[in-house]
Amino acid sequence: MLRRTRTAIGLAVTALVVALSAPAVQADTTAPTGPASDRAGADNAVYVVQPRSDGTTYTAIYEPAPGVSADELRSTLRRQGVRGVQDENSALGIGIAGCSPIVGTASAWCGHKWAYGPFNDPQVYFLDHSGDSWPVTDARVDWYQAPGIDAYYRWHTAGCPGGGRHCVHVYSGSYGTAWYGLTEASTSGGYFVDGSVTVKLNDQVTPNTYAARRSVACHEMGHALGLDHNGSTNSCLSVPEFPQHPSSDDFAVLNQLYPKPGT
Repeated sequence: MLRRTRTAIGLAVTALVVALSAPAVQADTTAPTGPASDRAGADNAVYVVQPRSDGTTYTAIYEPAPGVSADELRSTLRRQGVRGVQDENSALGIGIAGCSPIVGTASAWCGHKWAYGPFNDPQVYFLDHSGDSWPVTDARVDWYQAPGIDAYYRWHTAGCPGGGRHCVHVYSGSYGTAWYGLTEASTSGGYFVDGSVTVKLNDQVTPNTYAARRSVACHEMGHALGLDHNGSTNSCLSVPEFPQHPSSDDFAVLNQLYPKPGT
């Protein structure tokens, strides 16, 4: 059983941890060639889109469990009463076909990004409700390095700091055998709605190893920052391969998705 200390990470401490222990970003040396739209079939995830009467849209990305096809997951979700399960990701302009910005094999999640608030970069806090075997703190260190957006960690009892800062709740549990990761959110006008973004990490199908659980956490947290999938097996956002870290293409997409104000 992996253990971690559940404490709120201050900004100064966070910067020190990153400086001392942050891993190097992996380059996309195995990236396939050709435009991103040619690789839409690599995206095995299942998307749910539900327009709401208040003008917001609920969306979710489900990652099928090993041995479960996208069609099987769609059938399972529909049997469970989930509305808005999409049949064709690429037809909606989502998935590996992606939305601008697209860099190499990485792309943004269409219509999903954070507002800046009063800051030069959006400030996103991952509020950790997960069990001790999930290295959410370590996965967050990778995303803290990303240009354009600042990602922090807090144990959930510390609460969301407010003041224009955003929060993502990260849970773990036994969620059945159909999927191992889920990111869900509501959006309005192309921006995440504060308080609506949730990550769920499935204990039931993810091996209880550091490498596997860091990979899944990295993947879902990347979605929560505004990224879609990556066609390179060098990225934790690949489908269905899950390395432990983001790639340089993932970082480049975030840098373009969140340019400095005035540029």
